[in-house]
Amino acid sequence: MTAPDLVVWDFDGVLNHEPPTGPFPWVDDLETDLGIPPAAFRAFLSRPGLAEAALTGAVDPVDELDAWLAAEGHGLSGEAFFSHWLAADARPDAETIGWLERSGPRAVIGTNNPVRRADDIMHWMGFARRVEKMFASGALGVAKPDAGFFRAIEDWAQLRPDRILLIDDTEANVDAAARRGWRVFHFTPHSRAELPRRIGLG
Repeated sequence: MTAPDLVVWDFDGVLNHEPPTGPFPWVDDLETDLGIPPAAFRAFLSRPGLAEAALTGAVDPVDELDAWLAAEGHGLSGEAFFSHWLAADARPDAETIGWLERSGPRAVIGTNNPVRRADDIMHWMGFARRVEKMFASGALGVAKPDAGFFRAIEDWAQLRPDRILLIDDTEANVDAAARRGWRVFHFTPHSRAELPRRIGLG
């Protein structure tokens, strides 16, 4: 099979290491780090509709954090908490990033993330020099696995779907892209060793 013309790399779980215990392991240390009970923050995260609204840009997570912290009586600003969150969630996977940097096809990031974290990934974490563009759900107003997310990339790339490869650790996202005719690679601890071959590295 010929190499794809464009590779769309997921971020969390592919280019950014996902701990085996799941997302947000740093929440367990919130009491020590910021004086905030972990259970209280988990309750905040589990508010119905909050995650989807933040990921699709309907709300600004910093504004939501500001209101929650004030209601809880904490003296910390939403901006300060979110900065802590961004730093704690930065776990770059050196191996996959190396594959990205050595791969031949054009590359972009396609991620479910709010605008502020997307900017942080591109600039503070340095991915702006590694990929052409980032497609983030917060800016697009739609998140994977919605077809609109993949359509936005197709419209930008002006490529047939079968010329695009998605690398993603979430099965629902892989299935949605495959239904559109994309090439797909479901990235897992068991499949990761096969990735270099799929992107033309041997």
